[in-house]
Amino acid sequence: MRVLSTLLAIVAVAIVPLTALGGQSPAEENKKPLFDTSMFRPIVAFHEISPVVDAEFVTLTGVVFSRSPIDRVTVGERVAMIRPAEPKDLVKLQKVPPGASDAPFRTYFEVPDAGLPRLGANDLDVRALSADGRMSDLHRITIIKTVSRVAAQ
Repeated sequence: MRVLSTLLAIVAVAIVPLTALGGQSPAEENKKPLFDTSMFRPIVAFHEISPVVDAEFVTLTGVVFSRSPIDRVTVGERVAMIRPAEPKDLVKLQKVPPGASDAPFRTYFEVPDAGLPRLGANDLDVRALSADGRMSDLHRITIIKTVSRVAAQ
């Protein structure tokens, strides 16, 4: 019994300095993912759009960078038209997100008539889904609809 309690004391002393020095206990290390898969998600980059409009609809365009082909891009409840991105589509981007230039697939998307149903703030949720089932982050674009100048006069 004395040998067992001595062994337990030695094990406890060996673990305490590891966590006291800023290290992680084995239980905490097991919580880390084995692979960082965030770099495999599709990355969405948008072309410039005016945040304030006086129209009923807006055209939303951009490019999705991914490691596998893109199956669809949704804008709200609608599915965008997609095609392989051309150089002219890439030049229109103001900034390429970090890690996007390494992605072998580049897909252009367009929703030519995204509706703005109410005056004031209208939110458009955008998400890309790749053929292997990976989803991009959810992007929420807020566009403010004002009264049209013609209607106001």
